[in-house]
Amino acid sequence: MDSQQRQSHYHLRPDETGSTVNDFGSRGMAYSRSGGVDNPFDDQVSASHAGNPTQRSMLFGNAQLPPGGFGNEKEAQMDALAMKENKTGPAGGTGGEGNVDKGEHEHIEDLETTTSRRLWVFTTWALTWWIPSPLLSLCGRMKRPDVRMAWREKVAICVMIVFMWFFLLFIIIGLGLILCPKEYVWTLDDVSGRATEKSSYVALRGTVYDVTDFMKQKHGTSAYTSTMDLILQSFSGNDINASFPIPVRVACPQFVTAKDDPNYLYFYPVQGASEVDPDQANMFQHTMNRDPTSKKLQDPNFFAKYALPTLQKFKKGGVVWKFDWINSMYKDQSKYWRVINKEVFNLQPYFDASKGGLNVNKKYNILDSRLEEIMDQNGFGTADVTKDWDGISWDAATRESNYN
Repeated sequence: MDSQQRQSHYHLRPDETGSTVNDFGSRGMAYSRSGGVDNPFDDQVSASHAGNPTQRSMLFGNAQLPPGGFGNEKEAQMDALAMKENKTGPAGGTGGEGNVDKGEHEHIEDLETTTSRRLWVFTTWALTWWIPSPLLSLCGRMKRPDVRMAWREKVAICVMIVFMWFFLLFIIIGLGLILCPKEYVWTLDDVSGRATEKSSYVALRGTVYDVTDFMKQKHGTSAYTSTMDLILQSFSGNDINASFPIPVRVACPQFVTAKDDPNYLYFYPVQGASEVDPDQANMFQHTMNRDPTSKKLQDPNFFAKYALPTLQKFKKGGVVWKFDWINSMYKDQSKYWRVINKEVFNLQPYFDASKGGLNVNKKYNILDSRLEEIMDQNGFGTADVTKDWDGISWDAATRESNYN
């Protein structure tokens, strides 16, 4: 600031000695820095220093005026601050790595890098290594390494947030699917509700099949042609085990040999195989004697060779039962429904045949007598006979043959 730029007015008052004292208490010469106020001292100063620019600069230039001199303490401090701001400081950076553009008014301070800082820098680079620094310099216009590092830190934080978001999704969704995988299972009540032209389900030997499209296709024998109306009336929404009886020799070859049944004529009665009466439901019996003209039905392995491969295309899932319902079948209705190792067995056809009048020479009693005993306890206990099954002492081969 020169003398023409200063607009402060100093009001002078005489002290006891006759000298003048300014408002700030500084004793000195009376002068005015206002360009519009007459001050005879200006002429004296101008005259005495007109030929000496150096001395004039000392009086009215940018140098700090001492207290009691030409000015006051407050303005002297303002002059010093202005000089400091106008002074070109030493070139330097911002404390970052490498060479940076030299700037002004920068304070360089070397600080010790802490362990936490090292870890954070390592994490930042581990998450942003795939972003090349030249790309940031050229395309991002980030010439300074510290600016690039700050940008990488922001990206690292965003990546960490995304990782945390996916982790939470895994905890909420993925972990549940791993610990409790979704199972496509159906109850017989679910099956019974699918008995329409648009949705037709059936249950067969523990498996549910969607026959909505199948029943619209022509199939059957020349003597017995199946129609959609017939399937809807007799099969849809039902357990159709009774419609597919299997010869005992085919189902249990370990117990019934060709010598015992050379013509595959041993069948367990189908009335107890399904919840519905097959005769009342008018279910077609897929047996060899039902239509002698059908070569497929004449095959004792008709179910495994023809029926099952066709139905597998329409498989929907497994059948499950509530234990209370099974136990009610055993306790209240005296049915031979049992549970072993959480597997459900319907032995009603077996005991109907073994206790019937056609059981000559006990040909239908093919299971081990100890197994028959725990299956037929006359209402004692519950339908779950797993403990009784585990308590039977027999070799592994006998156990396997009776279980399957």
